[in-house]
Amino acid sequence: MRTLLLCATVVLLPLLVPRGPGNSSPADLFAAGFVALTLLALLQRGSRLEVPTPYALGLLLAGSLLGLALGGPTAVGGLTLVVDLYLVLLLVAVVNHLRGDVATLRLVLVVWTAAALVWAALLLSAHYRLLPAEVAGPLQVTAGANRSAGPAGNNPNLAGSYLMVSFFVLLASGWPKRTPLRLGRLLAGGLLLLALFATGSLGGLLGLAAGCAAVAAGAYLRSGRSRREVQALAGAALLAGALVLTCLLVLAGLPRAGLADVRAVSERAEEGILQQTVGRAGDSLAGRIALWSSAVDKAGPRALVGVGPGEAKAELQISTGSLNPDGTVELKSLHNDYLAFAVERGLLGLAGLLALYAVLLHRAVRLMVVGTWRGIGMAGLGAAAVGNAADSFFHEILHFRHAVVLFALVWVASELVRTGRSAPAAVEPRHAAA
Repeated sequence: MRTLLLCATVVLLPLLVPRGPGNSSPADLFAAGFVALTLLALLQRGSRLEVPTPYALGLLLAGSLLGLALGGPTAVGGLTLVVDLYLVLLLVAVVNHLRGDVATLRLVLVVWTAAALVWAALLLSAHYRLLPAEVAGPLQVTAGANRSAGPAGNNPNLAGSYLMVSFFVLLASGWPKRTPLRLGRLLAGGLLLLALFATGSLGGLLGLAAGCAAVAAGAYLRSGRSRREVQALAGAALLAGALVLTCLLVLAGLPRAGLADVRAVSERAEEGILQQTVGRAGDSLAGRIALWSSAVDKAGPRALVGVGPGEAKAELQISTGSLNPDGTVELKSLHNDYLAFAVERGLLGLAGLLALYAVLLHRAVRLMVVGTWRGIGMAGLGAAAVGNAADSFFHEILHFRHAVVLFALVWVASELVRTGRSAPAAVEPRHAAA
């Protein structure tokens, strides 16, 4: 039963209609049921509860609580804190249900891949005006939208992030396996990439580029080198990259010099097929910089403890200057996980986020070093984690269900690789008995 609920949750990951409070949807009923049954099963068996990176998650929640307490409790802040707790419980439940179980992990990857292909086909059908009104109505698809979002609650950034991650999950699933059907994998990958392109999500495309670079780097590191050499090279590369980026940011501050070049490239693409991606890069980057600069200026010293979870948009009144249809100023979220956690949850929240990503990227490197293990493309999962971290620079994605489930899959896969074992003999296959 638990595996069935988990698979239902995975199938419905991008569905955000009808939208409820805190970006919830009826799909969360399956996730909540899975969490409740999994935690009850652990309690009944007296099994040890495994909490991934407890210190990082603790800092995240502590930052949320401190920001909420000092910023003044509000309905938005309280709801955001509840969503944070729910997503942490979902992460813990998925990790504890899948730990040590190769077969169920493989099943979840295949289910994710098959569902993503269906959602991609729906999204493209809506984008090219092929979706029947009987289907478009319940999915609340906006007619005439330039950037497609399909079932993702008309949120193209959510759709783009989901499709980007799903492309790498396809690589990890190894499905279909039979040689005559491998052309189908190529076509499936093309479908996901076309749907990602239709969303116009620059963050999703950035994540795709980062993940593909990670796959290529992993293949290079695996060629003719011992595991110790590979791990040393990968660790040195990550450390060097982090140090270089930190030094550049300290010396130059927030990058602005390249904006004119970005505008020049985007203007040349405005009339072509790249109109909704590269063609809007100049305006998108300018808008992001305006949002980030405004948030930092308005938050001021309050950013040390945070203005409260989910409160940046209303509390700081940040905007790019665009107007709503009624003439009022359109308020924007920060579109950057790292800055959002710093402004809303203070130093504690930012430290927790950085610690979480550091651990996940370390485990992603382990997976990319391994490549393929027991028929699972571990490098694909590692690349998805890298792409997710890159996407976080342009979108707030940590409240997306698919990002949380991905974190759990990366954690479980890296533990399987580390221990080199499958499901314990005393545990029967969960997809048959749970």
